[in-house]
Amino acid sequence: GIITRGDFGYSLYYNKPVADVVGERLPRTLLLALVCHLLASVLGITFGIWAATRQYSWIDSTLSAISFLGMTVPRFLMALIIVYLLVFQLNVSEIGSFFSPEYGGAPWSWAKFVDLVKHVWPVVAIATFGGLAYNMRVMRGNLLDTLNAQYVETAKAKGLTGGAVVMRHAVPNALHPLVMYQGVVLPYMLTGEIETAIIFALPTVGPAIVGSMAVGDVYVTATFMMVLSATLIVGNIIADMLLVLLDPRIRQYGEG
Repeated sequence: GIITRGDFGYSLYYNKPVADVVGERLPRTLLLALVCHLLASVLGITFGIWAATRQYSWIDSTLSAISFLGMTVPRFLMALIIVYLLVFQLNVSEIGSFFSPEYGGAPWSWAKFVDLVKHVWPVVAIATFGGLAYNMRVMRGNLLDTLNAQYVETAKAKGLTGGAVVMRHAVPNALHPLVMYQGVVLPYMLTGEIETAIIFALPTVGPAIVGSMAVGDVYVTATFMMVLSATLIVGNIIADMLLVLLDPRIRQYGEG
């Protein structure tokens, strides 16, 4: 194949051009990963702020326990538990893949969207729970350190309310490690839930990489590795731009 022309070769395993394999799996994976990442970031940061501002309370203890479970319980174990509950306890048949057979090739409609949600919500829940746990733990620890900084005490001495001190002064600085983490999380978003995607039979990037490596389909494997490398570069650029927006000291240094 010739990469500059968009020709990545021919996949013997999928019996189609590699570009078609990537085109089928990458958009779905990106959309699914972005939804999970957005939910995990918003909820994780919110719960982290909530826990840090209520240190040693029952809320802090409960959220810390949830964070511990989210970071220690394997994703495939969560997936197997959900499959067991849905199939054997609740007799749910709409599980696995993205759509039911009758909606696979149908045009988009509200019914098709509802069918999609019914199929992918377990994967979204598992991925969100794992990311939420990490973001919450990091945000809580960083915010607790930031709240003890001298400039926070100065802001309190000036008469600012507790909420203004936390949201305007402490939170932006506590977000720095999480923002830098976004630079490396983008490739993981595409491949991080491989076990879950395999269990729920989702045609995403992760299972495609594992399957192509197992059968020696070099063109598919190399193409997806190149895509992951590109996302790593893009992720770091986005993280640097977000950090500039958050920290005025970086902007002043760049202007100087």
